[in-house]
Amino acid sequence: MGTIVWHAVGAAVAWLVFTLEGLLGYLVLLGYALVTDSDPGGPLAGPLVVPLAALAGVIVVPLLVLPAALLGDLMARRQGRFLGALVGGGGAMLLAALCAVVVALATDVPAAGALLAGLVAALAVVPPLAAHAATARATRTVAQRFRRPRATPVGEKASAGASS
Repeated sequence: MGTIVWHAVGAAVAWLVFTLEGLLGYLVLLGYALVTDSDPGGPLAGPLVVPLAALAGVIVVPLLVLPAALLGDLMARRQGRFLGALVGGGGAMLLAALCAVVVALATDVPAAGALLAGLVAALAVVPPLAAHAATARATRTVAQRFRRPRATPVGEKASAGASS
């Protein structure tokens, strides 16, 4: 298994995390609506939010999470894990925040709302990126363990030769 497979498995897990974030966001908004006695959004709100989050994940993971993870992986190999995580995570957070602020300002959202959207987007990209990095690393480690030749215990080799 090569680097492409490791990152493909990581991207699939990042997409699942992104979709679960959409579900969690809906549940938080539903809880807020129930506590404040406001409109919960109708019967189709939940069934529509989760597929929309999954669709957004299909777009965000290859365009934002995967390049950030590859950049972080490259930096980690050359400069160390901490700097790799810092560069990859910081780059993904910065790009997510900039995209959210640009979209918010383009749709006539007030400046405070645009900044809040940027902050939420920057924080929302961290769990999928962390899941991607952890899964890719774990897949790499497991593949290396299976690829490594196993030494035969000394006791088994001696007893196998004696019984022949």
